[in-house]
Amino acid sequence: MKKNRYQSKKRITNYNYVNYISKLLEDITDIDPFENTRRLETVEIRSLLVYIMREVEGMTYESIRDYFENKGKSFDHSTALHAYRNYPMYCKYNKKLDGYFDMLISASTVGKAKKIKAKKIIDNCDPSVAEIFTYMIEKELMLE
Repeated sequence: MKKNRYQSKKRITNYNYVNYISKLLEDITDIDPFENTRRLETVEIRSLLVYIMREVEGMTYESIRDYFENKGKSFDHSTALHAYRNYPMYCKYNKKLDGYFDMLISASTVGKAKKIKAKKIIDNCDPSVAEIFTYMIEKELMLE
């Protein structure tokens, strides 16, 4: 039987880290990101979770969709894309999201989380300090 060339490949993703982060996020905020609601607080937390899944875990929109659907949330890959793209806007109006993001990233053991932490520090500091910090990070990455 011929396989449809547009049929998506089965992606195997380890959801241990995402399960840990989603549970931690729910404990911190007392908001269930998998609740089928359009309340702004829930939408913002869901957007944060999608952003972390995409940036830290490198998950595809389809695997994010699968994860949310497995948790009982009606979700589509375009919904994941919308949540990811709107995260910076939500952060602009809800300063708590940045704090939640920092807490979740600091709890992370994923290697990419270190780069995200470093980028956030570099973006928020004096340019001369940023240059020194960038140099130190590059040296550390070469030693690994």
